[in-house]
Amino acid sequence: MQPDEIDVLPLEEAAIVDYLTANPDFFTRHPSLLTELQLPHPSGKAVSLVEHQIGILRERNVAMRRRMHELVQAARDNDNIFSKTRSLTLALLDTYSREALNEVLATYVLVDFEADYVCCHLHGEGVSMDHMIHYDAEELPFAHLFNGEDAQCATLREEELALLFPISQHSDSGSAVMLPLGPDGATGMLCIGSRDPQRFSRDMDTLFVAYIADVLTKVIQKLS
Repeated sequence: MQPDEIDVLPLEEAAIVDYLTANPDFFTRHPSLLTELQLPHPSGKAVSLVEHQIGILRERNVAMRRRMHELVQAARDNDNIFSKTRSLTLALLDTYSREALNEVLATYVLVDFEADYVCCHLHGEGVSMDHMIHYDAEELPFAHLFNGEDAQCATLREEELALLFPISQHSDSGSAVMLPLGPDGATGMLCIGSRDPQRFSRDMDTLFVAYIADVLTKVIQKLS
């Protein structure tokens, strides 16, 4: 395109934008124009279009690298959780008594998953064992806190934590994840808690703990 041809272009901004969008190599074919273009900078200093584009690309590159770092870190975290979930699953499948189940919950959930409390509430009559297995002949005392989801995370007051973890001592608020065992919690509920009110937040991914609850349900049915 010759310089005199540029003069016949429509002067409306929209038409110019459309033309440059359709011809992204325009300034490559007319590099001399770049030396005449100036863009105002927030600091008051004028910069060329090329400098401006480089600045934008640099900002995008920083944002992409930050996003990539977040994705890599998330992948590492998921890999770590998966490894612990696998170990717990294998230990559960190798359990053949309530005493052994009690020990597995204490060892893997409290230690490996860095929880402060764990309690497996089961419907029916039985001897409650240590902190981990608790029988409820009536409706679960914390049923009103559960909204019927597959897995529910919540920040709880001291008295609410006491309902989920009746043998543990509580002196402040905390958080917990409640996992129904069986359809609609027919078998009971697995509760995992923390003294940190933000440990089990509502936006936490519950995929792995829900899987653990499914395996635990099968193990309890086997023991019954």
